[in-house]
Amino acid sequence: MTSIPTRVTLDQRRAVARTLGLPMALLRDVRIHATEGVTATLLVRDREGRTITHGDGPLTTTVHIPNGDEQEVSSDATA
Repeated sequence: MTSIPTRVTLDQRRAVARTLGLPMALLRDVRIHATEGVTATLLVRDREGRTITHGDGPLTTTVHIPNGDEQEVSSDATA
């Protein structure tokens, strides 16, 4: 039987960001869908590295990373 953790550590969150190639400092939200892939929300920064605000909060952008075939992912990693 698989044990479900009660918490996710900072190291685990960093590993997810690193695996997806997303900067942890900009990451606001990550959602993993079993059949559709990953959707991540990131903060938007200006050229000087400051978070841009919009209305009452930070400006964000959403990216979608679709699921890929295992072979496709393997061949991309070796390229």
